[in-house]
Amino acid sequence: MKYIGPFLRINVLDNTNIKSQLFYLSKESIRHIALHSGCGIISKNEDLKSKHLPKNDDIINSNISPLLCVYRKADGKLIKENSKLSWNHRKFKKEINICSNAYMTLSLLELIEYYSKFIDVDEKKYSLRNYLLNLVGEQLEFYAIYCRNNEGVFIDKYDSTDPMCQEYTLTDKDLKFSFSTQGLLMAAYYKYSLYKDSEDNQFKNFALDILNMFKQFKNEIYNIPHDELVKVCFAFNIFYKYSQLEDAKTLLLDFSDLMVENLKHIPSSVIKDKIDISCLAYINCIMLNNLTHMAKFKDTANKIYFNLEKLYQPDKGIFVKDIEEKENKFNCDEIVLYLYMVILQNEYDSNKDKDVDYSMVHNIYKNQIINSGIILSWPEVPDLDNVERYRNFSSKAEDLLKDEYFRMPSMPSPESNELAPIFIKYVTLNKRKERYKQYKHSFDASKNMFIFFLILFLN
Repeated sequence: MKYIGPFLRINVLDNTNIKSQLFYLSKESIRHIALHSGCGIISKNEDLKSKHLPKNDDIINSNISPLLCVYRKADGKLIKENSKLSWNHRKFKKEINICSNAYMTLSLLELIEYYSKFIDVDEKKYSLRNYLLNLVGEQLEFYAIYCRNNEGVFIDKYDSTDPMCQEYTLTDKDLKFSFSTQGLLMAAYYKYSLYKDSEDNQFKNFALDILNMFKQFKNEIYNIPHDELVKVCFAFNIFYKYSQLEDAKTLLLDFSDLMVENLKHIPSSVIKDKIDISCLAYINCIMLNNLTHMAKFKDTANKIYFNLEKLYQPDKGIFVKDIEEKENKFNCDEIVLYLYMVILQNEYDSNKDKDVDYSMVHNIYKNQIINSGIILSWPEVPDLDNVERYRNFSSKAEDLLKDEYFRMPSMPSPESNELAPIFIKYVTLNKRKERYKQYKHSFDASKNMFIFFLILFLN
């Protein structure tokens, strides 16, 4: 009898498994949207459209349709055309949210870093790195030409292109612009420029022009709303990580000092009410603490965490925004940001040799991401002959990674439920019935592109 194992094996996912699953989802989803969804303006470059790319054996990866920009909204319900599942182009909302596109391009730049690892390991996967690099270059050129206003700043547009014409026609949707979006694109242009060898690097010069704009309008940025300031700090955290420029660090610290000062005067009730902004401020502070080792940044992060941790209910394994309300609405970015706040706090405590309870991360992931239905589908696990299936891409049997490294077995695939691998905008929890109700199966680019980049960037 001693050889008989326990009847019930409790398998609690650790932070590494959870992060790897989310990385796999983000990697595959952003690649699918950018290359196969058709949800946006498609590159006319025949070299890009005719390439044979390495892909998983899923039937939604059909025709190559590399996006120059992504549309704001679409239907997450896939339709069948020629025995293939595809996105319903009749349901595309042809607004172009420039912030969403900045995050899409930044996500692709993160994938370029990932696929660069396959040099001398897998020629086809490494070729995807070069393909994405060419696509990102076209995207950035497209944004510079078509997605700016007369003053030269990036703004939201509407695609009013005549299908019969060769030239793109984009009309201004909103005359307003955000500093944070300019910062995100500054990071994207600079990151791309690092792959260019020429001394006359137009992409780097363009990024530095945006940086000079921030210097010139620094006093105006001191007066923007707190929510926008937090986003500006995040954009500069990204930019400094890519550039390591002292001018960028100086501005980052200036803006961050103001963010920290603001947080001293924001009531805890507001911190808990604005989960997304509060969690993003926490992430900023952790990155700044890692950069500067200044106590004020970790102290501010601790204040935010202390307030938001109170929302967590251990007996339910979820965080609840309003205890008094019968129903709680959770936006997808709120859940992911809250989860990563706890993950980062776990990692910080672990590095300080503190005892860490990982159950909070596991429970939020299981209950509010996996079981809530906030993700419509999840790409299948890579085949055994795929080098990504092995630790360090070794292809050795002893390095084979379990399925749990890529996805939860309970999650449906795009093929099984004919839904795209995306986050829906929100779910609503009925606390009494302990049941989630899904928002309609729509794709919101602003939510998804931010989430995918956040996961790829923090992984």
